[in-house]
Amino acid sequence: MANFSLGTDGAKLIKKHEGFSLKFYGDPYGYPTVGWGHLITKSKVYTKNTTGNPNDSLLSQVQADALSKSLNLGYTSPISQSKANTFFSNDTASAVAAVNNLVLPSGHKFSQSQFDALVSLTFNAGPGVLKTNDVKAMLANAHIYPTFVGPLSQSQIDTCSKLVSKAFSYDRNLQKRRNEEATLFCKGRKYTHKYPVYTL
Repeated sequence: MANFSLGTDGAKLIKKHEGFSLKFYGDPYGYPTVGWGHLITKSKVYTKNTTGNPNDSLLSQVQADALSKSLNLGYTSPISQSKANTFFSNDTASAVAAVNNLVLPSGHKFSQSQFDALVSLTFNAGPGVLKTNDVKAMLANAHIYPTFVGPLSQSQIDTCSKLVSKAFSYDRNLQKRRNEEATLFCKGRKYTHKYPVYTL
């Protein structure tokens, strides 16, 4: 079991794609959300966000106050920046734990960039994504890791690139995010993200 924390690049990537608002807003399903995609509850549904901009589906102050009261939240809209930061740390903690708990080939460990990319993927898709065949195939290949000692042939480097592309080919609606995650995963490695997701 590893003991990584989410790095700056990973946090930036997640925040970039989650959107942000200190005010309560409806997510793409209409569930009330705040901060960087912090789900308040699934028990109520409001305006669905169809643009990716939280400002387009904000709850009114009356709605926010009523929601807060009905759930005994102890806070209402807008929240403080400090509260948003706390939510983000708490919300990413389970994804961090899931990636730290992965069993890697003996003697190998992630780079910070690899870890961050997988946390972003897990934060967005849920921990089940780490059990998909493509992710497992990538993680099983020792050549993927910065701890691999020895030269890599061009064929092995190409295989690594293909494994990464397949592993991050998850949710066709989020290809831009997945390509950014895959690029981050490859950062500093001999292989690159030269096969965009869903092209293999």
